Amino acid sequence: MYPSGISQDVSTQKGAFVKMKGYGHQMEGASRPTFFRGVVTVVTKLFNVVQRTNAYFGQKDIQQALLLRRLCKDLLFPHPEADHVHIVPTTRDPNDGLALSSRNAYLSANERKFAPAIYKALQYARSAWSNGESKDRCVSKAVSVIDEVKVQAAMDGMDMRLDYIEMNDSETFDVLDVSSNHQLAGDIPVILSGALWVGKTRSIDSIVVGDLKRII
Repeated sequence: MYPSGISQDVSTQKGAFVKMKGYGHQMEGASRPTFFRGVVTVVTKLFNVVQRTNAYFGQKDIQQALLLRRLCKDLLFPHPEADHVHIVPTTRDPNDGLALSSRNAYLSANERKFAPAIYKALQYARSAWSNGESKDRCVSKAVSVIDEVKVQAAMDGMDMRLDYIEMNDSETFDVLDVSSNHQLAGDIPVILSGALWVGKTRSIDSIVVGDLKRII
């Protein structure tokens, strides 16, 4: 599944790979340019081997899940078919909402105190969006939440660095126009996502605003 000895330099790699054109450079792809090339290649191999009727992916990594659904649709996968690629809700800590992901399990006790900031920031942006504020204002409010927590973290000797917070169209992954708002978008699903470095751990999260049922 993961060949040994393969170069990490994409330009020197040899062999068969799968690449999603036009969908892998936004959101997570902006920070990790070749990441989704690896994901869709490995998952293609997985689907070819196990040939299951259904596949389930978490909403926290919704860009990845939607890309894999498109992979199955565009390449006419019989196992699973695109309609059988399911997106399931993110399991969260009941107290602070931190996503209970394998990546967040790497957080130290001190890092764990500040990691929920990314989800808190996304919640602030969602609230602003629901109140009719522009996309630019929503992102700005989310960033201000991170900035406040960064000050607290620094006083505790913890380094925090925001990678991104953005709002994207759930179909094209294009970044929303700065003046977009809830009234203009209507019930069209919009992905509100972000990535935050807490110490040495990069924590990502996402929320869907609009009609979630249209994509899950």
